[in-house]
Amino acid sequence: MKVLHIVQHLKIGGLEKMAVSMVKQSRFCHETRIAALEGTITECFNHWPELAGLKEKFDFIEKKAKFDIQVVSKLVALIDKYNIEIVHSHHIGPMLYASLACLKRPQVKHVSTVHDAWYLNSIKPRLITKLLNKLSPVHWIADANVVAHDFYAHTSIKPKATILNGIDCNQFAPINMQYARYQLGLPKNVKIIGCAARLELGKGHVPLIEALEELPQDYHLAFAGRGSLNDTLQNLVNELGLQNRVHFLGGVHKMEVFYSAIDVFSLFSEREGLPLSILEAMACGIPIVASDVGGIKEVLTNEQGYLLPLALRAQLSITLKKATSLQRGDAIRAHALSIAQIKNMSSKYDQFYRTLTV
Repeated sequence: MKVLHIVQHLKIGGLEKMAVSMVKQSRFCHETRIAALEGTITECFNHWPELAGLKEKFDFIEKKAKFDIQVVSKLVALIDKYNIEIVHSHHIGPMLYASLACLKRPQVKHVSTVHDAWYLNSIKPRLITKLLNKLSPVHWIADANVVAHDFYAHTSIKPKATILNGIDCNQFAPINMQYARYQLGLPKNVKIIGCAARLELGKGHVPLIEALEELPQDYHLAFAGRGSLNDTLQNLVNELGLQNRVHFLGGVHKMEVFYSAIDVFSLFSEREGLPLSILEAMACGIPIVASDVGGIKEVLTNEQGYLLPLALRAQLSITLKKATSLQRGDAIRAHALSIAQIKNMSSKYDQFYRTLTV
């Protein structure tokens, strides 16, 4: 089965990790490729050096700003060159271009994973999604039940299946905390709350910084990720006098080291689908504090941490402190292994692909 995944870019994020995992784990991995609409091969490997070993699997379209009709021709050329049977798009931009490419190559099946449905709150994306679904049939998959529900509510299109995201539980496994902190240059004798997310609006960094101000002095924050809010967040930290307690680590390439270095993982985002970071942290045995959004409630129970509604933001500091008393380790990891192994996710997608070609 020859499969081409289409993503907007290959910056480190949940859906990008999922696509890369399919290249590694699918039973059709030898015939699976990824096309990134934006970015270059040099930019990709600078930010995500682990991908260098898969460079023969990647194509970079280098899309121009706004709508770029040349992208369709480039995708069709890739479909023809590699005899692609299934195009698998991730999010609305890739879905749009994949649909137009499949109009020119109607023998190619189009699978699209809905990683979240928040973008459908706007009329234009809803209309585009409905129109393209009629013009060129799309086989929709949701990555969480709540995502499937929201997608149907906005579009009246029912996904054909829900397949939970998976992670490589061999990679994401706990290591010694003090050794992990040594590798990252983090202090030893403090409690560290960690967050791994792009430094962008809506990802919950500001609430965490403000919550830290209310916590004892031996509580610290560690942020893994880059983004446009880096300077803004640094300024906020300085204004609150927290510069000795907040650690901006930038891009961390061995995330299992990051998770193992912290006491609690917190993602207080305004919107999510099913974030891989929570599953990765649990696989490393780390308790969770997360906003009650998206599909997080489908994988997190009271035994692994706490869900907090966005409206109860004022309770974030108290909840973080409670979470540091939870038992980390094997029980949390066992839960992650039971629900989120990448081999199970890949197997379900492989089975779905096969139903489209029989």
